[in-house]
Amino acid sequence: GLPRGYQVEPYYSFVGGACLISVKSALVAGESLSGASLKLGDVMYAFTVTTTDGTQFTLSEALKEKKMVLLNFWYSTCGPCVNEFPFINDAYEMYKDKVEVIALNSYAPDSDIAVKQFKESMQLTMPMAKCGNNWLSTFGSSGYPTSIVVDRYGVICLIETGGMPSLRPFVSIFDTFTSDDYQQKLYTSVNDLVTAVKPTFTMPSTEEISAVINNGSFNVTYKPETGDGAEYSWPFVITEKNGQMCIKASNQQIESSYAILYAEVELKKGQAVGFDYLISSEKGADILHVIVNDEAINSISGWNTNEKWDTCYPCVAEADGVYEIALCYIKDESTNEGDDTVYIKNMRIVDAKNINAPTYLPRQAATTADGFEYTYADIYYNSNDGYYHVGSKNGPLLLANLMSYTQFSEEETVWEMAYSGKLTLDGHNYLEEITEYCNYASNSLYGVCTVNKGLYDLLQIIDTLLGFDEADTKEWLKLCTYYQAYGTSAQFADPIKGLAPFSAYEAKLGSNNYFYYDRIIMPRGLLAKFVPAKSGVYRITSTNSSNDGVQGWIFDENHTLLYEYEADERMVQIDGEVSMLYYMEAGKAYYIDIAFWNPYEVGYVYYNIEFVASQMDAFLLCSPGPFTYDTDATGEAMYDIITGGISVILGSDGYYYHDLGKDANGNQLYGSKIYADFYGLTSIFDTPIATNNGVMGLIEKGAFDFSKTEEDMQILAYLKLNNNDPEATRQYLRNLWAEDYDANAQIYQLEEVLKGRYHGKGEDLTKEISAYLNQIIKTGSEEKIGCVVMTKDLADLLQKLMDKFTFENVENSWTKLCYYYKHLGPKG
Repeated sequence: GLPRGYQVEPYYSFVGGACLISVKSALVAGESLSGASLKLGDVMYAFTVTTTDGTQFTLSEALKEKKMVLLNFWYSTCGPCVNEFPFINDAYEMYKDKVEVIALNSYAPDSDIAVKQFKESMQLTMPMAKCGNNWLSTFGSSGYPTSIVVDRYGVICLIETGGMPSLRPFVSIFDTFTSDDYQQKLYTSVNDLVTAVKPTFTMPSTEEISAVINNGSFNVTYKPETGDGAEYSWPFVITEKNGQMCIKASNQQIESSYAILYAEVELKKGQAVGFDYLISSEKGADILHVIVNDEAINSISGWNTNEKWDTCYPCVAEADGVYEIALCYIKDESTNEGDDTVYIKNMRIVDAKNINAPTYLPRQAATTADGFEYTYADIYYNSNDGYYHVGSKNGPLLLANLMSYTQFSEEETVWEMAYSGKLTLDGHNYLEEITEYCNYASNSLYGVCTVNKGLYDLLQIIDTLLGFDEADTKEWLKLCTYYQAYGTSAQFADPIKGLAPFSAYEAKLGSNNYFYYDRIIMPRGLLAKFVPAKSGVYRITSTNSSNDGVQGWIFDENHTLLYEYEADERMVQIDGEVSMLYYMEAGKAYYIDIAFWNPYEVGYVYYNIEFVASQMDAFLLCSPGPFTYDTDATGEAMYDIITGGISVILGSDGYYYHDLGKDANGNQLYGSKIYADFYGLTSIFDTPIATNNGVMGLIEKGAFDFSKTEEDMQILAYLKLNNNDPEATRQYLRNLWAEDYDANAQIYQLEEVLKGRYHGKGEDLTKEISAYLNQIIKTGSEEKIGCVVMTKDLADLLQKLMDKFTFENVENSWTKLCYYYKHLGPKG
């Protein structure tokens, strides 16, 4: 009854009334990783792969020589994979006497040659190899990179998905699993292995710090962290920066650590405490949190390359008293940038009227001294921006805290109230309405949502249903905050700017448009409102420096999708960018959304809006995008594969047309003729059959020989790659397929193909398709050059091609190789 991989003896002996049973584990032999299912705690399957230098890596042999093996699954264009490789390699060099590492590429588009070239370009020394395309899914993961630890007993003890761009986690892994006193344990996260580093610095005294950063000009007490975990809290220490005395966080170069300093200062009502800071750290990852009386006030990060000191005023006293300001510099597990610390100087007290830097401090819209009697802020609606404000129509924006606990409820957030069904009034559940605003709040930097009329009405409903005091009609303000401005006449900016149509940025004709992404936004992207001065066709084109590229959409004022970019315009192929062509009516609002493909990427996306023509015919792909599924009436059961795109119809003249349906009298309406693209690019076929020369390239590769299947052609492609040497081809495929060789050889009927026996059900129609080469359009409209007008016979040939290389018997799948003219202009 033991799991696979555990071994027992044929029998055990009793000594008196006791029997000692020793159970050992060893790699499971004779099983393929392809299609298997392994989880944390399972005994690993044995495998062998051929590395980039041509040697054999055998897991069982590696475990005989080393105390653990790290399997790292990756692919060549995976940013997080690339970022962590230098750290894996450095750790490997440090521990290679005890540890083996094998970087396994299970990504189909990466060839074994590509893996070798990647290793050389990265100057990596650890072993790397291609493996089965579905090996990663064996471990229940689909994310790259994924690192898997197999311990000395052959057991999977850690499965970690996600990049680890730091030396420390790998050192912690290797230290743990190679220790002489290793006791087997399963780890659900690498964080359970990374041991916190205790400080190597001692905090200076209050007097020493005061002498450096506030010159003893006022009384302040500086304290370190106390209580549980205090032994891991790094202090702030005295230093010098650019000739100026200051203090800094001492946890430089220590990943997953924090440094903290508490300053207790006595303030009179209307006094402010401030300090100057210079931060030199990884933007968005290593952060200085400024906290006043346990309330988070500010978060600061980034590398100030100009080394300019900035100013922070975290506190303006609303009453006389002692205020505690905590400076907490938290470092994540990622890379170290700049000086990797934050510097603090010039701690001071000033009158709030003398604050000399734009400062915004959070305030509650409902305040209380005793927890029973509340005073509420005065609220005013501003019809110009559509928001509620505090104090006056132009005062601070009123903000609703929908995703955190509030004075209204310390047990449930607004989202939790809605999700649990508590926001139901007169039989109507307001979950859908509140979810929209919760989404805006969760995507904002501050976790709040600006209050417009729609949200205002929902807050009244919450008050009616769940308020504590029925007579108190303003209890909903216990859900709200605002930011008081000091040192500037400008109010706090809308925290949900760009997240909704009513808060969209403004887009203008020309090239001075951009989106800036500094956080993850889901659903994807920010919105910019564009109102054309005249009706016509507009082109929106992006420019960015992303490796993964961007995607684009156009919405209406209700956030209903009007257009999604699908790279379907034949004459416009922009790698990684969008070029959206759309007819827009004068005076109507359109909402543009261009976002990074990778939602974790930050930076700028610039875009241009240009007027093209009052109307035009665009030459577009008949069926863009991947194949999809048709569903039943409920939308649940998938019963058919469809191509998507436009419908087509064969005309009486023998040519295919865009099917526009029928008019009111039942007459058939015909749109553009359909054109097969013989010259263009295609990416719908798998390698090594894929071609960059459209139908012509497929003709040259023999794709229209239907006596050969797709599998036959792949084997023939490998045979050609190996100079038509069958034995060299077998050896090449043994290395490529590794443990899947026998199974794949049977699937591809390898031996029969190598002997010239093929498995197609049709005949060689290369001559028939080649007859269309003299019909290729070579003059006239530029966009049609390289195309052939689609006839029934040509459609039949291309349909056979699609049946051979894609899903079989999908109606009109040949339209994925074709273009048509779509009229962009006024309706009717």
